Amino acid sequence: MTVKSTPISARQLHLSCLWLAGLKLLDALQDEFFRLFKKTVRGFDQEDVHDLRVASRRLREGLALFAPILPRGRLRRLSHRVRELTRLLGELRNADEAALFFADLESQAPMEARPEARRLREELTAEGGLIRLKLEKDLRRFDAAALRKDFQRGLGTPEPFKRRQADPFHPFPSFAAAAFAERGAQAEALLPTALEGKDAAAQHRLRIAVKKLRYRLEIVAPLLSDQGEEARRILKRYQDLLGELHDVDVFAGLVRERVPDGAAREELLETMGKLRGELFASFLELDAKQPLGPLTARVGASLTGRETRQAR
Repeated sequence: MTVKSTPISARQLHLSCLWLAGLKLLDALQDEFFRLFKKTVRGFDQEDVHDLRVASRRLREGLALFAPILPRGRLRRLSHRVRELTRLLGELRNADEAALFFADLESQAPMEARPEARRLREELTAEGGLIRLKLEKDLRRFDAAALRKDFQRGLGTPEPFKRRQADPFHPFPSFAAAAFAERGAQAEALLPTALEGKDAAAQHRLRIAVKKLRYRLEIVAPLLSDQGEEARRILKRYQDLLGELHDVDVFAGLVRERVPDGAAREELLETMGKLRGELFASFLELDAKQPLGPLTARVGASLTGRETRQAR
């Protein structure tokens, strides 16, 4: 039997146990994911593709968040299926972002290097068109109805009294605070190396950790008085800067692979190096003004209500 879920209010969420909150929030994440899937398949709008990719990542983070009360085998299968879709959508995003990047680079680079930037933009735009056609076919073949049934079978028949990794009747706010702190600690552990400057791999790892932290925040945001808006804005800024740094590193690799040795190649790489330096300076400034540690601590206190009680 499938349990029919109804929306849960912020007050109910504050009073809920882990098991009930998990069912309700996972149901909401699924609804958003499948709604966007249908919308994307109908029109293949660029923004819809992006939104679906984000929804797929948020759903996977929801599965990770509530893993302690979910059946492990079913959880792995469901997460794997959603990840397949995330990867399909990622190819188009990467091509679109590359074309946009080289369009901007064409206007910023020295005159002698602009023809090469233009050529790369045109190549990547053409490649993006082919990827889009393939994605449309792949999405139409993707059996979303079967996946939804798998979710209903896997998560729709709750067994709260079956032995799990966590107590299903534990108060949800304290569970959410601990789970958010766990993701926050993972990001903070990666921060010192990422701040050193040229360790692109460390910055990439931090970007992924911040992304997961932001998605976890968005899932538990109904517990927060401002719906987590301030913290979400700051984490989004971290994610954007780290994402742009990663893009510059990846696209510099494209220049090295596709542009012949010579002055134009060196001028493009020099322009990209300056851009990377500016982005990294902004990253350092953000860390100085809005450090991750105090941010995650504030959110954790708000999730359990400690911040409100201390203010009184």
